Amino acid sequence: MTYADQAAVITGGGSGIGAALGKCLVERGAYVILADIDSDAAKGVAADLGPRAHGVQCDVSDMAAVDALAEASWVRHGRIDLVFANAGIGLNAPLLKATLAQYEATLGVNLRGVWLTAAAFARHMVQDGGGGHICLTGSEHSLGMQHTGNGLYTASKHAVLGLGDVLRHELAGQVNVSVLCPGLVQTGIVDGYRHFDVPHPPEDRLAVGRAVMAEGLDPEIVARETLAAMARKAFLIVTHPMARKAAETRWQEIDTAFATQPPQDGSRDAYEVDEVVARVLAARDSG
Repeated sequence: MTYADQAAVITGGGSGIGAALGKCLVERGAYVILADIDSDAAKGVAADLGPRAHGVQCDVSDMAAVDALAEASWVRHGRIDLVFANAGIGLNAPLLKATLAQYEATLGVNLRGVWLTAAAFARHMVQDGGGGHICLTGSEHSLGMQHTGNGLYTASKHAVLGLGDVLRHELAGQVNVSVLCPGLVQTGIVDGYRHFDVPHPPEDRLAVGRAVMAEGLDPEIVARETLAAMARKAFLIVTHPMARKAAETRWQEIDTAFATQPPQDGSRDAYEVDEVVARVLAARDSG
């Protein structure tokens, strides 16, 4: 797959994986719109990348802002070929100590923002007759239990994988869908709290978080591998082999549950939800 002269929109494009995706796409001859809640960051990255890049401000948790981004993107380029619903935040807290503000900020960006972005751009793509590719940024946390202490983030990333799975079936034959599930990457995600009305984390905890993230994979490696996987039309895109352990643990628990709990005589096997719905509707209409 060639990216030359394609038009891409990347949320969370002001840093980290988003900025790296922008760089890799421009190097391949694409045009990119970098959207970020931090306008200066988005515009700074765009300035570094040159005339094929354009930086704009967008809060992905705001439906009106995302719809406006989609409209402006079509006006600017006449079409959009690639969309990366990549913006995300991580506000670490054990679940019993997390606040409602942390919940609303985390789910607002990591889930609502991903849905709003994917839906707004997919509607335009479908109206244009189909084509294009949407990539949602999940996480290794989408695949299973990686570690404690960040439950709201984990829940949001589980939800992103579920959203992407449904979306690819709803858009089958029209728009390709992928979910990127990276592990530890060198990003500034631990400082995302500053854009939201949430408690300021202690500086010592922030320092530890920054040091941990600094040990992660270079985001340009993630960007290159993501584009290569999208060229193959992969649905799941993974970057860190060690993340497989959590996925295997989850599968073993699922497999054991089905092997030991429901009746094994086949009495509950023969149903399809679509058929059940059709039967219920037919019975209602005939009555």
